[in-house]
Amino acid sequence: MPRAGRRSLLLLLAALMLVIAGCGSEPEDGPRTLSKREYIAQANGLQQDANTIFAELDGRLAATPAAAQVHVAAFDKLIAGYEALDPPRDWRDEHTAKIEALKTMRHSTLMVSRASARNRTLIEAQVARSKAAQEDFGAAVRSINASR
Repeated sequence: MPRAGRRSLLLLLAALMLVIAGCGSEPEDGPRTLSKREYIAQANGLQQDANTIFAELDGRLAATPAAAQVHVAAFDKLIAGYEALDPPRDWRDEHTAKIEALKTMRHSTLMVSRASARNRTLIEAQVARSKAAQEDFGAAVRSINASR
């Protein structure tokens, strides 16, 4: 084989190896986008954890700092779990809505735990804000379930 032909073949093989090496690897800037099936499988565990927290709060927010810290830590774990997922493009808005709702509920829980028991206005406003965020979370979940 002529020298120029060997060089071309080696360059082609080197280029092919680079392409093959790049296949299947995750981008350096974060996780790969999940398929709908993968997203549902990973989000279901988080959804069960969220339902547990919602049931414990049952429409009210923790009244003591100690109780609030337990729920704030649980919200932090949920938020981190959802932020680690890269949802399918079709569900990005709903995914973002779930994270924002969890952040709102976390903040409201913290605000109530720090408020004076006499500050009924603040407490009632934060409870209402948390309930609305929980409804937003549920609406995002329902939207995803309807589009499976």
